[in-house]
Amino acid sequence: MPTVVGNTFGSARVSVVMGMVVTGWAGSYLLGAPIAGFILDAASGENKGITGYRPAIVDAGAMTVASIIGLSIRLKNG
Repeated sequence: MPTVVGNTFGSARVSVVMGMVVTGWAGSYLLGAPIAGFILDAASGENKGITGYRPAIVDAGAMTVASIIGLSIRLKNG
């Protein structure tokens, strides 16, 4: 990951960008599983098979798209 970040943003900004990447990952790791579990329980996914997992999968996809949009705005402005 540091190699990709270095090639993309330059060696002078590696530490700042890696800090942002790791901070984003930490939030996802801390909140992702509990949110997905709550959604799964609310949709009673264990009883519905794979279709019960779709709301949690859609939520994860929506968060990914929101992150990409946020990163695009951040890179465009600064």
